[in-house]
Amino acid sequence: MLPSTRPPDPLAGAELSAARARLSEFVRSFAEFTRGSVGFGWTPRPDAPSTYEALQAAYACSTATGESLPVSSAHTEPVIYTSAGVNLAHRFVHDVHHVRLGLSFELDDELELALWHLDRLRAAGFGRHSLEYALFHADLVGQVFVNGLGHRFPADQERFALDCVQLGLDAGVLLELRRRE
Repeated sequence: MLPSTRPPDPLAGAELSAARARLSEFVRSFAEFTRGSVGFGWTPRPDAPSTYEALQAAYACSTATGESLPVSSAHTEPVIYTSAGVNLAHRFVHDVHHVRLGLSFELDDELELALWHLDRLRAAGFGRHSLEYALFHADLVGQVFVNGLGHRFPADQERFALDCVQLGLDAGVLLELRRRE
């Protein structure tokens, strides 16, 4: 029997764990940078702003008072990051930049914000062909597609992102759309 020349599966074991850890560290660091830039942090809340107008008001309040910005505590696991806390940190960065960049919750603005996040990841040294980029791309852009086509978010963020990385974004989105909650 000849030795296998097949490359290792990036979604198996140590490589995936390491990529998730590096992506999580990027998110944590960027959240801390953002906290320093705006002068306030975040607090997980079930009643966090769910409209752009409510987010703008909450952001204005946090800017004026220094109080933490409420971010949604719903659906924080399972995620592509190392913990639910990292997911909440990403939500903080995402919500802050909705307001700072003047991007609403409309799908085209959500897609623009997703691409902005991916630009930050690339600027931090994670190229388009890295596993970290593929995971973040699936999470950000893939979710915009599922929301636009299925009018919902993936029920299991981790499974959805891994499907997209393994099968490709198009097939991963289709698979998620055909899942019944």
